Amino acid sequence: MYIYTLINVIVAIIVIIALVFLAFRFYSWRQGDEQITMLTKRRTQFEVEDINFHQVTLVCDIPFVNKGRQNGTIMDLYPRHLMPQEQFDNVWIQSWTTDANAERHDGYWKAQIIEAHKGGIVRLRLIFNAKNGNIHKDLAGFPDMNIDIVYQVVGRSDWHISKNRIVLTAEELQHALR
Repeated sequence: MYIYTLINVIVAIIVIIALVFLAFRFYSWRQGDEQITMLTKRRTQFEVEDINFHQVTLVCDIPFVNKGRQNGTIMDLYPRHLMPQEQFDNVWIQSWTTDANAERHDGYWKAQIIEAHKGGIVRLRLIFNAKNGNIHKDLAGFPDMNIDIVYQVVGRSDWHISKNRIVLTAEELQHALR
């Protein structure tokens, strides 16, 4: 008889622990998480920031927003321009990002907390250096170039890496250089 009572108590304790665990999981699920998204369709056109005979610097602003219900932290954010030398080899390209509201000129992304339903602006810089001396001649025939914006985000859950792509078209480059 005592054994049946002991088994009933143990089963009741296990059921209570399971219910508390399920209640906690439901509560956590309802709290939500961050959902930081780059709004690449709303980016600005590339504009010339600086130009000389050997080099041109283009700038573009990309808005982002935290669509989630919790704060999120952008730990790292960097561009990756995709221009293989087999496709176009007349210029050296450098790219880097910074927060448009607190610009840095060392290529370092300072981690920042993004509150729920708020956002900011990422400034992307592309620096083209001429290999043959004249940037206008070296950029002739420039094809469309993909640029991946890669960012590491952490919120209530584990960190994750997201990626969005923008395209610098040949027409947009020529329009900016005019």
